[in-house]
Amino acid sequence: MGGKRFDCPRVLMHEGVFNTKNIRRCRVTVQDIIEAARLKGYFNLADIDTAVMEKNGQISFLPTAQKRPLSPKDFNFSPVSEGLSYVVYQNSKLDLKRLEKLGFTEEKLRDFLQSRGYSESDISLIIISESGRVSVFSSN
Repeated sequence: MGGKRFDCPRVLMHEGVFNTKNIRRCRVTVQDIIEAARLKGYFNLADIDTAVMEKNGQISFLPTAQKRPLSPKDFNFSPVSEGLSYVVYQNSKLDLKRLEKLGFTEEKLRDFLQSRGYSESDISLIIISESGRVSVFSSN
């Protein structure tokens, strides 16, 4: 299957119907298609709308509409970029300069942690993104 080159991509299956002519041309079997589907995470052919043999010998799959993952666009929503994330607390040390660059004060961070029920002794790492998202990691 891998490594073969073809003149153009060929549709091997569309809307649940195999194109036996293209399957023969591409010198693959239905079993090859099923195996490639499993390797791409499709364990049921009914979840696949279209299978295409690419020029490089790989098979691409387009899932059925019901099996496509949802994206923010589906909800007419535009997520805000979080930007880069920075370690502000590690090894019992608070990086005040970095904390201030991210728009936080020590008091604001302590209030945030207290409101979420964190005890300073349980915290091993705090990371804050440029958008202000705080991630707290506890120690055992």
